[in-house]
Amino acid sequence: MQNQGRFLDTLRSRLSIAEIVGAKVKLTRKGREFVGLCPFHHEKTPSFTVSEEKEFYHCFGCGAHGDIVRFLMEAHNYTFIEAVKELSSRAGLSLPLEFSQGEIEPQEDLSPLQDAVQEASLWFQKNLFLSKYGETFHYIERRKLTRETLKKFSIGFAPEGRHNLQTHLKEKGFSEETLLKAGLLTQGEGSTTPYDRFRRRLMFPIHNTKGQVVAFGGRLLDKGEPKYLNSPETPLFSKGKLLYGYIFAKEKEKADPLIIVEGYMDVISLQQAGYKGAVAPLGTALTEDQILIAWRLSPEPILCFDGDAAGYKAAVRAAERVLPLLKPGYSLRFAFLPQGEDPDSLIQKGVSFQEILLQASSLIDTLWIFLTQGKTFKTPEQKTALQQQYTLRAQAIKNLEVQKSYLYAFKDLFYKNIVGKKEATMPAVALKIRNLNLSLIQERLLLAILLNHPNLLDETSDDLAFLEFKETRLHEMREAILRFYGKGIGHKQSLKDALLSEGFEREVSEVLSPQVLIHGAFAKISASYEEAREGWREIFNRMQHTLGGNDLKSARDHLADEMSVEAWHRLKMLKKSTFVQD
Repeated sequence: MQNQGRFLDTLRSRLSIAEIVGAKVKLTRKGREFVGLCPFHHEKTPSFTVSEEKEFYHCFGCGAHGDIVRFLMEAHNYTFIEAVKELSSRAGLSLPLEFSQGEIEPQEDLSPLQDAVQEASLWFQKNLFLSKYGETFHYIERRKLTRETLKKFSIGFAPEGRHNLQTHLKEKGFSEETLLKAGLLTQGEGSTTPYDRFRRRLMFPIHNTKGQVVAFGGRLLDKGEPKYLNSPETPLFSKGKLLYGYIFAKEKEKADPLIIVEGYMDVISLQQAGYKGAVAPLGTALTEDQILIAWRLSPEPILCFDGDAAGYKAAVRAAERVLPLLKPGYSLRFAFLPQGEDPDSLIQKGVSFQEILLQASSLIDTLWIFLTQGKTFKTPEQKTALQQQYTLRAQAIKNLEVQKSYLYAFKDLFYKNIVGKKEATMPAVALKIRNLNLSLIQERLLLAILLNHPNLLDETSDDLAFLEFKETRLHEMREAILRFYGKGIGHKQSLKDALLSEGFEREVSEVLSPQVLIHGAFAKISASYEEAREGWREIFNRMQHTLGGNDLKSARDHLADEMSVEAWHRLKMLKKSTFVQD
């Protein structure tokens, strides 16, 4: 018989209690909760609250309290089975056989398992600071974890030995059966004696959405496999329904982004660096349930992926998985990291993670790149195949209004980027910037390269000085960059801060926008120095060619030889004439 508790948990995670209650009660958002007039007693001042995060409603007037099932039963006089059937239909889930037959399982008392897991967590934490396990501190120091971080995340240590935890918990009165059921012990094939599942590992407690420890992730301190080991599925823990760090991300400010990364240390490093909205799936591809609980904290979480083939495939899976779930105002965004790097390594290197987040692409832009990158659309058959592919993606969206919007957006991209495009093959990054011509795209890409890689100014400042930008504000921004560089290495401001202080907020935002960076991965902060350098040379050479090619080069060489005022003026006149001709 399927575990009914698991199915009810799935219903709660997939459905918004605010939407269920809001169909009967007019709700108003107040902070993290919703308030309204209680439907269960007469009142003039709202005392009825609904919490999406905690998945319950509560009235401070009459004491009414419960989840979505209880609300339908109380507010609509449904039986338990009727309420579950209604909610299953809304969630698009098949009702388990035991429910459809009216068989109700008695609810299992999970408190012994909960107590055992909590006691294990406390024991792991105590071990971390014992001198006899001092090797853990080498790892902690290497990862630059502060004592405050260790305490916040309740990080602990499981020592070597097959029965240490088992002995401790049995002394506390827990049975072997409870410890096996809680996933704290394991039993090998053909073995009759259970033993500790976690040994010689740094331990990361995993919390449910209510803040209770329900499982663990353990990182092996020595070489070996598996490097990371999670608790198994238990009555307390289903890894596809939780996000690591969720309980801490709930404390983020509303405007802070929710950042979905890969691993425990990525979450911890980002949170320690001030990114309070960092969470991670528990060793799985992002599931539908994880997307839904992420949406409770942010309508557009940012998924961070490695910039390699595996990261690309993971992004494709996530993009396609979210499509059926899309609803007005709720989506995903995508950010890609340099190949071989993860959030933890970038934080350790001092890279500004904020710049990576600012360059995150929307779901529609990301899907378009997946569908077109590096592919040929020269013949009618190739174009028709693309139309079929984007139509299938749009039709996967169950919300008809959002589906319609995606069809319009895909068609708009198709007619602007495919039908009127002469090239047979879409480049690696293919979206055009609307209302911008080629020269403006090139100008913005050059500036984006310098903003994200200011060290390039050492070898590009001369080239920059020889360019005149067509857009007035960009030209003024170029002058400000040269003034910044002219101050030398003694100034304390970053290039970006210097430009912001001179009033270039809008220009900086435009230059670093996804609509610009989509045209050149080399301009992103995640690009390597060499990639940025090669990108600069490519764009600069194209602009040189546009501005007069050999004549401009000759004038620059003459200036380098003479370094005279006359040569400088000749160059200025030549550049002005080439702009007129263009």
